[in-house]
Amino acid sequence: MKKGHIYTFVFMVVLSAILVFALAFAYEGFKPSIANNTASRERRAILDAVGQTQARSDDEVIDAFDAAMKPVQIAGQNAYEYLENGETKAYALPFHGAALWGSVDGYLGVNADMSRTTGIVFTDQNETPGLGGRIDETWYKEQFRDLPIEDGRILTYGSHDDYQIDAITGATQTSQAILRMVNAMIQSVIFSGEVK
Repeated sequence: MKKGHIYTFVFMVVLSAILVFALAFAYEGFKPSIANNTASRERRAILDAVGQTQARSDDEVIDAFDAAMKPVQIAGQNAYEYLENGETKAYALPFHGAALWGSVDGYLGVNADMSRTTGIVFTDQNETPGLGGRIDETWYKEQFRDLPIEDGRILTYGSHDDYQIDAITGATQTSQAILRMVNAMIQSVIFSGEVK
């Protein structure tokens, strides 16, 4: 016996409702875990930007972050101060900018006297995997550790007397965008105001 269109329609509505409620229930159930994972990933990124790259569990990341990081203001922008034995060792400054396919967010770390970088971390990017997305690879990010910075000095790709930064082959626009963001952060935030 053939069932009509009404039966098919009712079946689809009921099945869709069951699946929507199941997904909503699962989402609500996992919300605390998602929030904890997001916070842990952000803390890990901030610690990495200031040179604290040790492999740690999520609980260890939270403990290390809470023990060593303090929120501060630099040139009116929220940032984090890294302390060791009560002494400032570095700062992690958030940045945001446009690249080829979307925005890039991350943290740039600088030492306490703001004369060298301590690292760069990207927390969100939508660049092409295998091309611009390679900004997340370790070799690329490691180039931004221990770079000399000073007021008025612009970092560029290539080999220089005191540093070398290589762009990503096939991802010129993304590479240039990252360098623009870093230089803008150095000039407009790091060398434009006091830490509060």
